Amino acid sequence: MDGRVIIVGGGPVGLVAALKLARAGVSVTVLERATEMHAEPRASTFHAPTLELLDTLGLTEKLIALGRAAPQWQYRVFETGDAAVFDMTLIADETRYPFRLQCEQFNLVKVAVEALNREAPGAVIFGAEVTDISQTADEVRVTFTHDGHTQSLNGAWLIAADGAASAVRTKLGISFEGSTYPQVSFTVGTTFPLHEHMNGLLGVNYFWSDFGPWGQFRTGLMWRVGWSPPLDSINEDILSDDVVQAKLAKICPAGAPYDLITARLYRTHRRIAGTFTQGRIALAGDAAHLNSPTGGFGMNGGVQDAFNLTGKLVEILNGAKAEPLLDRYTRQRRSAAVDDIQSTSDTNYRRHREKDPAKRLEALKDLQAITADRDRHRAYLLDNALINSYRRSEAIP
Repeated sequence: MDGRVIIVGGGPVGLVAALKLARAGVSVTVLERATEMHAEPRASTFHAPTLELLDTLGLTEKLIALGRAAPQWQYRVFETGDAAVFDMTLIADETRYPFRLQCEQFNLVKVAVEALNREAPGAVIFGAEVTDISQTADEVRVTFTHDGHTQSLNGAWLIAADGAASAVRTKLGISFEGSTYPQVSFTVGTTFPLHEHMNGLLGVNYFWSDFGPWGQFRTGLMWRVGWSPPLDSINEDILSDDVVQAKLAKICPAGAPYDLITARLYRTHRRIAGTFTQGRIALAGDAAHLNSPTGGFGMNGGVQDAFNLTGKLVEILNGAKAEPLLDRYTRQRRSAAVDDIQSTSDTNYRRHREKDPAKRLEALKDLQAITADRDRHRAYLLDNALINSYRRSEAIP
């Protein structure tokens, strides 16, 4: 098999793609702009199809050991304790992983880099910033700076896994249509044992309250708490310790003042690239599509992109015709992004941020009705675990 694949971006998507290709005997080079592995928690939810795919690379058991499985999750009214509890064990016949794994994405980066270094030592170049890209009918050429020097690298194919602000997508002039949600999201992490002081907590919790909604997730390292501050309070004070501590004290007074080990403010988007491929270059993950984080679909969709795309590139490098396979990649993963990931995450986002108490109560009763009906409960879980999404996308011709 001839031909190098250049991957721009050393996050979860790029590293998984590199490892999958290296295991298939393909030469790979990963260009990562950061000077070291990303240490921010960022995404923290792994769904069943992603765990099954990562298991083929020998990564899943390592992630399970580093994270925390959540076989149940809930929408819950803070003041009353009234809840709709979803039980993943109902679909244990559909997957080997009937739970949401709560594990920071930097753990996937860590185990993927370790595996890649064993498979292809030196494949990852940190501190490499792409400055130019060109392609012919036969190859791709990438120019980048590293250690103050300009270098060039030729390859047969290029995967752009360089995130929402993708330099590759921008340089190719590919549109990224969509919108930005008006509210920002803010997430903090604490090692305080909230589960010892709050009744009825599960591993994943979406709370409604009179003082605003929030999500609360327990990983192997910490409790992560995330919320959207009121629109009229978005200014430099939003990250002040007083504001953050006051919010957390309302949630659980026992921990105040909280020792915070992470804090991150970010914008949420719903966007899709005009095309996922251009010549010998393909987009994957956030470079191709963005969605609300509610439900934990973004990283999962990106990793599933990586497996789909690299499988097709291996076929191409073994002699298959490129155009029909890359067109199918676009059809399959664009459908998954738009019809399933964006649609479901947007519904989850809007439901969780509903301000009208009467409408929140109506939403809760609807969710409780789903959990009371075994068939509807199973269908809901299959959608929200991305199992249906993955199966539908793989079936697209």
